[in-house]
Amino acid sequence: MSELTVDLRRELAKRDFLARPLYTGDTLYCLGDFLYREADAAEFLLFLHFLCENEAAAPAILALLGARQIQQPVR
Repeated sequence: MSELTVDLRRELAKRDFLARPLYTGDTLYCLGDFLYREADAAEFLLFLHFLCENEAAAPAILALLGARQIQQPVR
């Protein structure tokens, strides 16, 4: 096979937010458990918007992004 048909970079076990394989040479960003490439930043924001359109899913999505409950000090 030629270089045009096979990506010779080593594939990582992880995948980006669109389930595309990640490679060792990729520069990645993460938000919570979601990984994305810089070139995909706008599409990633649209993906998050799409996920949050369902109100019932919002708490789970916020948890994936690292949201956590904090305790207010008692006065």
